[in-house]
Amino acid sequence: MFGLQPTHLLIILVVALLLFGPSKLPEIGKALGKTIREFQSGIKEATQGFAEEIKTENSSAEAKPTCKSCGKVIAAGVKFCPECGASQT
Repeated sequence: MFGLQPTHLLIILVVALLLFGPSKLPEIGKALGKTIREFQSGIKEATQGFAEEIKTENSSAEAKPTCKSCGKVIAAGVKFCPECGASQT
């Protein structure tokens, strides 16, 4: 975990115990755990939101037909592009 060895974690725990005292450590651990869970939840929500946005964007882009020659958006069912005149069949 983060490249820390068990001895490093033990030293950090001892320093935290000396700084905050034994009565405050459970409160600090609880607050740290809650913060990490909220951060992970926020990241998950943002990732899902971006995925939905991309999916919506891709589906709306696929709904609009484009010219095979010039790539401009054209009306559905036309036989020739109004911009360049290329055949669409």
